[in-house]
Amino acid sequence: MARRSDHAPEELKHLALEAARAIVVEEGLRGLTVRRVAERIGYAPGTIYNLFANLDDLIVQVNAATLDALALVLVEAARAEPALRPERLVDAYFDFVESRPRLWSLLFEHRLPEGEDLPDWYRPKLAALISLVAEALGPLMPDTSAAARQAATVTMWAGLHGISTLAVSSKLALVAETEPRALGHLLVRRMLGGPAADATG
Repeated sequence: MARRSDHAPEELKHLALEAARAIVVEEGLRGLTVRRVAERIGYAPGTIYNLFANLDDLIVQVNAATLDALALVLVEAARAEPALRPERLVDAYFDFVESRPRLWSLLFEHRLPEGEDLPDWYRPKLAALISLVAEALGPLMPDTSAAARQAATVTMWAGLHGISTLAVSSKLALVAETEPRALGHLLVRRMLGGPAADATG
């Protein structure tokens, strides 16, 4: 077993987050405990509590890393020509969710104890993702006001989240046989172009 002096605190924190992430990838939220993270990196559970306030804090930080990773792929997709951005962004979103179903589920399965709020640094990550997409799709939106772009983007995000959540939980087939990302493309086209938008694909 590694000794505590073998790693600096930031190195230990990185190891613990990577271990937690690996456990979630393998087993989902139900498999994640402080003890299992500690065992995986070769330290005592008390060491984890020196790095994170509790298991909830650890999970929030795993989720933050997932949002950071999503931001990177969306930024890349947003580099496309404006006309191609909707398709690229939807595909990037679904590629991300489908490649990390349990990490994605963790974002929405985990609930903080009653009375506890997300840390101040977490919410801006979500806001930045919405702003990124709103800016990328802005040139294609019929109403160019900032408030309208923001509202439309939140609506698209919520719709895509619903589709992807149903898909990764194998529940989408109960209501539709359409491929999930095809529904995603349809949703975004309709939001951007209205009822007359092309519904094929």
